[in-house]
Amino acid sequence: MPILTNTSAQPGEPRRGPVWSIAEPDRELDSNLIRLPAGDSIPAHVGAEVDTLVHVVRGDGALVTQDGEEPLRAGDVALLPRRTVRGFRAGEDGLEYLTVHRRRQSLQIKSGPPSA
Repeated sequence: MPILTNTSAQPGEPRRGPVWSIAEPDRELDSNLIRLPAGDSIPAHVGAEVDTLVHVVRGDGALVTQDGEEPLRAGDVALLPRRTVRGFRAGEDGLEYLTVHRRRQSLQIKSGPPSA
């Protein structure tokens, strides 16, 4: 299996958002490395139709759920069940985390039956 990336050797930009994503077209999994600068956050929202595994790569912060906040630190692994509330808040050193989930099918426009 080829190595896709090294989470320890990512570029400094972008400073916020997806730093890396799987690019291979024929796959069943999606994975993204997300970066939040110190004090930044992703507001709590209802997750998609897929379970998501989160691994904190660097930094610290909090995972926000419907039950409150759970502290996060480098090395933590969390499972976010589908359709549950989740949000992230970066601590003073920022927060970088890897997500892994089943690939969601993208919406595609299909042609209807030919007109008569």
